[in-house]
Amino acid sequence: MKAAAAGAAFLLLLVSAFVAAATSILTSSGTPGSVACAIPPSTASSMAGSPVAAPASTPTVPMPGLDAEQQSNAALIVQLAMEHGLPTRAAVIAIATALQESQLRNLRYGHLDSLGLFQQRPSQGWGTPAQILDPRFATSTFYDHLVKMTHWEQLSLTRAAQAVQRSGRPDAYAQWEPLAQRLVDALAGTCVPLIPGEQVAAVLAYAHAQLGKPYVWGAEGPTAFDCSGLTMRAYQAAGITIPRVAADQWRHGLSVPLGQELPGDLAFFRMEADGPGHVGLVISNGQMIHAPNRRTVVKIDTYHRRDLLGFTRPSAHPAIGQPDPR
Repeated sequence: MKAAAAGAAFLLLLVSAFVAAATSILTSSGTPGSVACAIPPSTASSMAGSPVAAPASTPTVPMPGLDAEQQSNAALIVQLAMEHGLPTRAAVIAIATALQESQLRNLRYGHLDSLGLFQQRPSQGWGTPAQILDPRFATSTFYDHLVKMTHWEQLSLTRAAQAVQRSGRPDAYAQWEPLAQRLVDALAGTCVPLIPGEQVAAVLAYAHAQLGKPYVWGAEGPTAFDCSGLTMRAYQAAGITIPRVAADQWRHGLSVPLGQELPGDLAFFRMEADGPGHVGLVISNGQMIHAPNRRTVVKIDTYHRRDLLGFTRPSAHPAIGQPDPR
């Protein structure tokens, strides 16, 4: 309990220190070397039902031109991308689509039998009217269709959105991409200066959001994780791909000497025949977030243990391109 409280305090400190910078992100896309944002845990996961409006107590980033309902729906779309372990590109595609289809409103009407944020049609197998009018269901269904496409991350926004929606006006989605990108950046909430190529804040925010979830061997979220499933998804939430299993993650990154580890580095333990059997995510001050075993949950622990093997820094860190000293 003390470790979890310390982790919550750490994340709150990040939010408090950098939230003042959020407004400036409305004019920035978070390019390397400037300012980028991480998505912190939010209350969006409780926003089921329809229509959705942000409670008065829900902190939001001011978004000029959008009212409370639109802001709340945009926040939910971003949060669900994170819960599904998707990179923020998915949220940009989804928000641009919702802007075109409904102006980010949970509409109870539309062309023919179209309904909701994405104007999905019950007659076309998208769900019942009640399901489609639940923004959480509608958004999750959109993401389910999106990720079924091969290499969807590499498609233009128009092609990705059209492949899901099959709209009569496929070129209309592109006009919303700049605004959608700015909304995703602003809704990220925790804004930090980035070292070129580094997206550590997004990785840490995702990991903190998983605290308390159960360990299940082979699980990759969103409701349960094993150790390397958690670290893989945390990096994926920042748009960074690392291998799936601990042994491969160990071989993938640059070796970091003890004492030089940084937040976002991976800590490895228990050498087995093919490599380390366990991995955790360094957060600060000798602590990590990890999914230990089936007897417990995702939690914060010390990484100063007898079976500590060492640390690696995934390739998105600034040391990319340097030879591995191992």
